[in-house]
Amino acid sequence: MNLIGRFTVFLILTFSGINLVSADMADSHQLSEFAFVKEFSGKSAEYVREALGEPEQVSVRENASGRVEFLVYKDLVKVGNSSNRYKYTQIGIINGYVETIGNTNRAP
Repeated sequence: MNLIGRFTVFLILTFSGINLVSADMADSHQLSEFAFVKEFSGKSAEYVREALGEPEQVSVRENASGRVEFLVYKDLVKVGNSSNRYKYTQIGIINGYVETIGNTNRAP
């Protein structure tokens, strides 16, 4: 992403109250469950990867609905109002767009 694009994303996220700035800061930010769902629901797979970087794990399936991908990220989302994080966040992408988001402490 070029400098202007990063700056634009920074401004949007700063003024929307979300602490996500770039994939480079994935280890230093914490999003609440609500903020994470609000930020990524319905977004494109490209948007998710630009914002969060490459996932720890990817599984891909083809079925009657089309292409289904599951992206697994580690330690991104805060548990409730605590400072603890879920170990895993799984993002389900159907035909290029986020359809499901799940958080768990169990290995996917």
